Amino acid sequence: MLELTESSASKPALPFPLIDRGSEATRVLLPGPIDFPIADCHLPHSVKASLSLSPTGPGRAGSGGGGSPTAKMDYCGGVPVEDMQALAITSLSASDVAKQYEHIRELGKGTYGKVDLVAHQTQGTKMALKFVTKNKTKLKSFLREYSLTGSLSCSPFIIKVLDVLFETEDSYVFGQEYAPAGDLFDIIPPQVGLPEEMVKRCMQQLGLALDFMHSKNLVHRDVKPENVLLFDRECRRIKLADFGMTRRVGCRVKRVSGTIPYTAPEVCRASRSEGFLVTTSLDVWAFGVLVFCMLTGNFPWEAALPSDAFYEEFRRWQKAGCPVGTYPSQWRRFTDDALRMFQRLLASEPEKRCGVKDVFCFVKYELVSELRRRASCRAKRSERSSTGACTGSCTSSSTSSSSRSSHRHPEPSTPPGTSCLRPAPLKRSVLSDRCLPERSPDSTSHQAETRTKARW
Repeated sequence: MLELTESSASKPALPFPLIDRGSEATRVLLPGPIDFPIADCHLPHSVKASLSLSPTGPGRAGSGGGGSPTAKMDYCGGVPVEDMQALAITSLSASDVAKQYEHIRELGKGTYGKVDLVAHQTQGTKMALKFVTKNKTKLKSFLREYSLTGSLSCSPFIIKVLDVLFETEDSYVFGQEYAPAGDLFDIIPPQVGLPEEMVKRCMQQLGLALDFMHSKNLVHRDVKPENVLLFDRECRRIKLADFGMTRRVGCRVKRVSGTIPYTAPEVCRASRSEGFLVTTSLDVWAFGVLVFCMLTGNFPWEAALPSDAFYEEFRRWQKAGCPVGTYPSQWRRFTDDALRMFQRLLASEPEKRCGVKDVFCFVKYELVSELRRRASCRAKRSERSSTGACTGSCTSSSTSSSSRSSHRHPEPSTPPGTSCLRPAPLKRSVLSDRCLPERSPDSTSHQAETRTKARW
């Protein structure tokens, strides 16, 4: 049993004063334990320096109290007390927050709260304060995210949390480093995509972030451009963020209603009552979809379900052995090397997907063919069949983007039964399973929805 307490040992100087944890501090239970080398990770100092063994033994939470579990929890949202840690969180009034932090502007606002850019009143240090609305998230879930982010911050490709943790009347709040260039979604030109060299820089850094997490048996479960923060607009320094949905490998979690394009097919098919097991292959799939989005400015599909024409076309191509010369309409622009990479990242069977670090061997190849094709249907309504399938009048437009003619793909005929649809436009999406107070997981329903522009 680990207990987090304030240490009287000398502490190194911080870029801003440590929040005073006075008499109003409340001791709560935090899921854990942290299984990373504490000395090697950039946990907030007040947590890291004060980590000590609790003499109270398993099943108790020290002086904070909290009782023992009466039954084993089946889902990862409920963690037995003997696997928890105690952490103090300070209560601050709105006036106290204003005294300590100068509000500069709102960086983003979403379903579960907001992110503000502030500067410490004394030191002038800029930081992002993440406010999570209390009636949307349990305190235990909020503290799990704070702890996990702090534990993973030893990776240079994962956002760092700061030694700022408190609650207000209506929100739980923690601080993290400020990414001045916004998020990855902000810079992807719709229906065009990013330059290939920028995409490769993102692939390498995100691949290292996810590989680090997977080496610790953790799965992010929410990989998308909104959760990739930028420190420059050329993507020379980016970091993975938002660990609210992160769970350990092997956990069984309930499937929330709704899907987004990054959701793996096995999750889309999962029963809400039985849920599914968390595996690293979930992140691999989302990473593959993200690479597609960066290169094209479109989604490859709206949902990995048979009812989605684009996904079904891709699945049939995979099932046929990915024959050369016949490519799904959304994938004709890619080189053979890129298609081999996508085949491994987006394998329908989870056990056949590669690891994220396997993409590094593809970075040396060109990913987009000389002719960038965008499928379009210019047939008149009267020329279409009653089923909505193309009648052969589909054409494609092209622009030059590289110099390797050997990677040109022949123009294939449209697969039978595939509707002539426009590519799914890239948009912000939210799908979360954060536990709501006083609600059971079965009663929680989060639909995929558009989120307002957020810059962390």
